[in-house]
Amino acid sequence: MKSKKNTRLKNRRGVADIISTMMLMAVTVTGASTLTYFMNDAFISGNLGTVSSLDSSSLNLLLLAYDTRDSSSLLTLNSVDNENVVNSFLCGVTCSVNTNEIPRAIPGGTEFIVLQIQNNGLNSIFLEDVGINNVIHSWDPLTADVQLDVSTSAPLSGKYPTDGMFSILPVNSSPIIQKNSIEIQNGQIVNILVKLGPDDSDINLNKGISVSFNTGSNYLTEFLINSGDAR
Repeated sequence: MKSKKNTRLKNRRGVADIISTMMLMAVTVTGASTLTYFMNDAFISGNLGTVSSLDSSSLNLLLLAYDTRDSSSLLTLNSVDNENVVNSFLCGVTCSVNTNEIPRAIPGGTEFIVLQIQNNGLNSIFLEDVGINNVIHSWDPLTADVQLDVSTSAPLSGKYPTDGMFSILPVNSSPIIQKNSIEIQNGQIVNILVKLGPDDSDINLNKGISVSFNTGSNYLTEFLINSGDAR
């Protein structure tokens, strides 16, 4: 009798071990399947790319939109035109020999990038410089309180930023009078018009562009965008 009881107990322990192993395998397979689903969904829908380039909701500075096309009417700014029949890329150093000329001049000057940002903080911020692929672009004081006009070349007139610099434009304003300081008030949305300069390498289309904003804090606010793209 004692031998039969011991046999039954061993059989029950054996069955229990098998059931435990099967349950552990089921949990593992379910977890792996769930993780795979979410990862695939993120890649397919572009969520990972969106996070890396535009989602900065935890920061005080938001990048709302950008336009890096080798085209016309950048970010609906009708007079901002990158079209140059010679170049099929964003022209920097190659076109810097034609100092402070607009891109569609003959011969054409360096090209533009437009970045739309918002101050998401409680206080004003001061945009000290903008980095494009680690090349620093400072604010052009010649543009202060000057109406934006990129229809014809006007070097050093303040109608548009000079090579290697930027100006700050109000949004939904006509005519567009460029801001007279680097202050961006809390909640304010502005367009940043960057003109490439002699320190900027030519940027081929469909390439990543590293963009950084220096607002005087200990850390830069950085984003990754695509060349030849509007978003």
